[in-house]
Amino acid sequence: MEPLRVLIIGAGSAGLLLGHVFKKAGIAATIFEKDESTTVRLRDWNFGVYWAQSRIEECLTPELSALIDTVQTDPSYRRYAESIFPIYHNVTGEMVQALPAPYAIRLRRRAWINFLKEGLDVRYGKAIDTIIPTEGGITATFKDGTNESGALLIGAEGAHSPTRTWLFQQSPEDGVLQKVPVSTFATISKLPRETALSLRKIHPTYCMSTGPNNMFTFASVHDCTPEDPGDWTFMLLLTWNYDETEDHARLANDPAFLLEKMQGLTKSLAYPHNAMVQDIPPGTKTWYTSQMTYWPTKPWDSRGGRVTLAGDAAHAMTFHRGQGLGNAITDVAELQTRLRAMKEHTREELALAVDGYEKEVWKRGYHTVIENRDNTLAVHDWNKISQSALFVKGTAKSPTPEDGGKRTFSPI
Repeated sequence: MEPLRVLIIGAGSAGLLLGHVFKKAGIAATIFEKDESTTVRLRDWNFGVYWAQSRIEECLTPELSALIDTVQTDPSYRRYAESIFPIYHNVTGEMVQALPAPYAIRLRRRAWINFLKEGLDVRYGKAIDTIIPTEGGITATFKDGTNESGALLIGAEGAHSPTRTWLFQQSPEDGVLQKVPVSTFATISKLPRETALSLRKIHPTYCMSTGPNNMFTFASVHDCTPEDPGDWTFMLLLTWNYDETEDHARLANDPAFLLEKMQGLTKSLAYPHNAMVQDIPPGTKTWYTSQMTYWPTKPWDSRGGRVTLAGDAAHAMTFHRGQGLGNAITDVAELQTRLRAMKEHTREELALAVDGYEKEVWKRGYHTVIENRDNTLAVHDWNKISQSALFVKGTAKSPTPEDGGKRTFSPI
């Protein structure tokens, strides 16, 4: 019997965690990433894990799990049960919510990816071109002219997934991203010493604000290892309701114009929520998105368990409740549970594992994506914000019937 081999498209969080899960299961897996390296992208960012910490532990070896703290935004930060996620009124400066976030951690994406890729078969510069079902499984061709075959292909290449596009080629409209009328500004920036210290005084890791202006701000320390707080970097986000009269092309392509616009929007906010934007140095690399996107998970035809999706490819969602990484981790952990139930390593048994995995992802993914879309809209409507999932449920896992409707957290 020929050994099973799995092709994983995308070397992000989901793809690399999948690599570890298949390695633990004794199934060969190769990860293909279109980028030439982990550092080729100019943009770095960080993300939170609020309820899926123990599920990371399920996917990794104990040795790797013990090192997760080394890739936190603050490696010296120690998670604790009473941790909160503070929300402030961005005009008065008063705290309006202290969301429970027990054992929460925040990870630097680039450091996290470099951490995860160790010991895995990752091949860079491999942009997928075509997927071809075969009697024995699947063949993927790449834009460099090479091809690879395996029993299963998993698209884990993010929200703009070519694998999802291929799965829905018979009804292309079912696989495309939908738009949310909310615009986004993002940057990783140094700030003056006083502003940096003020942000970390609010919370050592992160804080958010919102108000009757329907703007949302988020600040998270990104790297605080330098001795001088003026050399620390922060991930800074600003979101607001989409305005079709804006010059979106110029905002996307003229960094000075974009920063001037953002500083104008935040000038009247309370300190330090205003200063986090006002104090961004000229010339800092920034990013602008005119409208956020999401993909409400729909069942796909896996071609007999040959092609499936994971992570953002399976449930692209808006970020205001920080649910994306937790759900990607859950995907991998759920698939691992089904791999462990395989009676033998055959393509047929693997297809059964994929079938069970997909049924869980389709249900959880659709519910979570829609809830997060609705939450994003509510967060930008002061009259509805108190009913938003962010205010009602916080950063907890979106409840399902299996959870008994309760908020769930899981310490590592």
